[in-house]
Amino acid sequence: MTEMTLIQSFRGDPQGQAPRLWQDRLGMNLAKDLWRRQGRGLWWQAWANDGEAYLLLPEILWPMSVNSSIAFKRLDDVVVIASDGLHRQQLLQSFGEGFVHSSAAQSSLQRFCNSVLQDGPAVSWSPDGLASVSGAMAPLLQISRYGCLSLRLDRNQLKWQGVVGYRPFGLAPVGIDASPFQYRPMAIKSPGRPDSDQALLNMQVKSMDLLFGSLLSKQIIQDSLDKNYGINQQLGLRLASLPLDLSLAKQRKGPFQASIQIQLDLPEGSSRWQPVIDTVSQRLEARNFIKEDNSVVKNDQNTDADFSGLTLWRQPRSDGERVVGGWVWQKQNGKPTRFGIAIGDSPLLTEISNKTINLVHPDVMEMSADTAGLYRLGLLNGSWPAPVKQAKLLTTNLSYLRGAKLKKTDWWWLSGQLILEQASTP
Repeated sequence: MTEMTLIQSFRGDPQGQAPRLWQDRLGMNLAKDLWRRQGRGLWWQAWANDGEAYLLLPEILWPMSVNSSIAFKRLDDVVVIASDGLHRQQLLQSFGEGFVHSSAAQSSLQRFCNSVLQDGPAVSWSPDGLASVSGAMAPLLQISRYGCLSLRLDRNQLKWQGVVGYRPFGLAPVGIDASPFQYRPMAIKSPGRPDSDQALLNMQVKSMDLLFGSLLSKQIIQDSLDKNYGINQQLGLRLASLPLDLSLAKQRKGPFQASIQIQLDLPEGSSRWQPVIDTVSQRLEARNFIKEDNSVVKNDQNTDADFSGLTLWRQPRSDGERVVGGWVWQKQNGKPTRFGIAIGDSPLLTEISNKTINLVHPDVMEMSADTAGLYRLGLLNGSWPAPVKQAKLLTTNLSYLRGAKLKKTDWWWLSGQLILEQASTP
């Protein structure tokens, strides 16, 4: 696992044909014979930084003699088959001389990953493996730089659960248990669809640093926030610690494919953040956006909440002005403490007032997404597998592991599922 960027275990199916990887590595005849003998047993596919996929088979399945052109190596109780002799040599060099596998010094998270990869369909990855499929989204997925998930397919639903982390599993201290703080069985109850047919993504995060921590820690980002928006290091750390509610929705008409609604709870009130808001306003006005202020928002029929400081931003066009975003404060006990931001639309007051940013312990993140809808709009980039691009609903939940010190952990329990559409996405 430590030498591979991505490993996936599969269960054999003697009723089907040997996979293409088997045929490429073994040749048609040997692939056909071993695939039949494999039965419903497990086999593995792995990628290293050299780019070519390795085929891993149980050592007990391997014949006494094979064609000399097959580049293989026995390691422990598996046989690793490379694409050619050079590829095989690269693998051996990465292991070094005298490679010996020992589970004695492994952390509980490493032992967990070993077990799920040997018990059934599963996947394990490192940062390079994650980056290879996630593309430009990788900076937002740093909490799962390392991961190991068991997988289960149930008709048109794929379910997963396991451990993810910001640091290698081998660094996990004694006491962290590879099980969730609160156990959830693999048979996750199917949730409803996102709030409406227009919803593309809904997400709540206990603290924003889970998503943006790796970006905010970069000096070039810190300098830009301070210089351009007046968000110094102290305010940046405060923002990173705040909970976040974010939703993405399709736009029926207008110049934008989708709009974003963001809600932040700011207990200090509006006064602490007003200098930042003023700086952002100045920069927008310098780019010829038109500001429209409404100091007080009257209650409407859909909410009894009090709002203040509604600000809309319009962009001049030859056919008139269009709203490109805005923000508003919701008052709680007479004090503006919830901040709603919209991009591509006006702030939705009912969305702000009706949604509480309050994840129940031990959860730290909940997300649901129409990934097929995102893919069709070109909003899901990277080399994601076809099922992700075809899922009408993807849900995921991040929570604490047993033994983890709350707010000071680098590893979490991840569970979720995706539900495929009835028809494949082109």
